[in-house]
Amino acid sequence: MSSRTLVLTFSTLALASLSLASSPVVTTVEAQSRPVPRVRFQEMDTNNDGRITRDEWRGSTNSFQVHDWNGDGVLSGEEVRIGGARGGVRDEPADHTPGRLERNLNWTRNNFNNLDHNRDGRLTPNEWHFDAETFRRVDINNDRSINLSEFLGDAVDDDRGDNFDDLDWNNDGRVSRSEWHGGLNEFNRLDRNRDNYLSRYEVVGSQEGLTTYNEFQNLDYDRNGNLSRAEWHWSNLSFQQRDTNRDGIISQREFEAAGGAPVIGAISGQQANSQTVRVNAQQRWVDTGIVVRAGEVITFDASGQIQMSDNAADIATPAGARSGRMAPDAPITGVSAGALIARIGEYAPMAIGNRTTVTAPVSGRLYLSVNDDHLPDNRGEFVVTVSAGVRR
Repeated sequence: MSSRTLVLTFSTLALASLSLASSPVVTTVEAQSRPVPRVRFQEMDTNNDGRITRDEWRGSTNSFQVHDWNGDGVLSGEEVRIGGARGGVRDEPADHTPGRLERNLNWTRNNFNNLDHNRDGRLTPNEWHFDAETFRRVDINNDRSINLSEFLGDAVDDDRGDNFDDLDWNNDGRVSRSEWHGGLNEFNRLDRNRDNYLSRYEVVGSQEGLTTYNEFQNLDYDRNGNLSRAEWHWSNLSFQQRDTNRDGIISQREFEAAGGAPVIGAISGQQANSQTVRVNAQQRWVDTGIVVRAGEVITFDASGQIQMSDNAADIATPAGARSGRMAPDAPITGVSAGALIARIGEYAPMAIGNRTTVTAPVSGRLYLSVNDDHLPDNRGEFVVTVSAGVRR
């Protein structure tokens, strides 16, 4: 927000009546030199009370919840201050459902030092165990590393809490300026082709396929085949539980025997959990309600068809478009438009099709969607039976 010049017009009589004892007149130059308070989402604050209610919020429910740190239904205080600090975040993270694409919540100097394994004053991609989308957004100078200033983010409004799908409120496969919650400079930096829209690739970049992801290798920063405490991003207790021989490191065997990284609320055991999920073709991600653990087997059995545009012949089954066409900015490139896709937590999605059985490489909540970039003109749904819970 820029300062606004206030022009005061005084009559000659009024000026003559001012005494030397009166308050000093502030010149335009002085006024402009004063720091102007910067508040996030100010254009949404329709009643100018310094708080953003859900009714005032222009965006998705999930996006609002991302920014409502204390869960009181209103954005205020630190929540609307650029560079605001989230309260109650510990330097030692609690055990939680992990994810290479989980969001970093602790933007403090201490946490920067915790992540900077080689102490060179910058975070490289293999030191960053969170989502690649946020790394791309925080890396202001595009040098493939994050320095301390970029990490703290005191002077920028890059909306690092929101992901692309939360921002794309109308599900048209791109983020307009009105959907963007950050600053104009940050929007323009991401808008590489200068078309005034942010595509999925501009915001997210290319993603590693879920089926090729190795959770242990991602954590093993120094590639020595073991995990030290510095490489572990959960609690001391969970580290000690996996370090069964008490040698101060976690071997890959110990890691796999424990089912990978900590996960809260996962379904595990010998009996498979099965349920039917309806995947609306206009909804970006449908929550199956199933939380899986790494190593568990998931079976998908899908049926139905959807229409992907106003063209009645533009039909897709769970295997993809009958015409074989692609959707250029869909979540998965190189996979037919309209195909059934899945993701675990915030990891990169994977193609499913009509019937597929996969072994979950990571732990997290399971979501389903269709591989299309523009959802508002879609029609229909897929019906998917999902079974999960039996470990190999």
